[in-house]
Amino acid sequence: MIRKAMPNDLDIIEEVLEDVKSRMYDDGIDQWDADYPNKDILKQDIQRQVGYVYIENNELLSYMVFNESCDKEYYLLMWKYPSPFLVIHRLFVSPLAQAKGISTKMIRFAEQYAIEHNYLSIRLDAFSLNETANTVYLKKGYEFVGTVIFRKGLFNCYEKAIN
Repeated sequence: MIRKAMPNDLDIIEEVLEDVKSRMYDDGIDQWDADYPNKDILKQDIQRQVGYVYIENNELLSYMVFNESCDKEYYLLMWKYPSPFLVIHRLFVSPLAQAKGISTKMIRFAEQYAIEHNYLSIRLDAFSLNETANTVYLKKGYEFVGTVIFRKGLFNCYEKAIN
């Protein structure tokens, strides 16, 4: 089940995030750290009602945000599809539940939301050294648009038209 994140989910979301950060670090992916994302950012997501969680057997296994906000670096790229668009942020799955199709369910949920709310596309970025994330987005039909530089380095940007 996917639903909006609630304030009482915050501690569990943070625990899953810390597990994800540890796994990424062990895999040589220095994408996320104490500065980003952190508990304060997650709390803001929940307060703004843009965070979503995936629950299975009463266990919180995944989290993501989608909204209309994007970093200013996005405006440096030549996107194929016009506004309005949604942007997926901070999609992560518990290391204990990875490779079980949960990220696919989360992405499909965002895509269905976009369809129902008349968005024309979904945009997102992935750390260039995170091969798993980049592969997932390409497999889901997202098209590479270009790269931007954020605090941690080079990020690949992707876009998918929503019909």
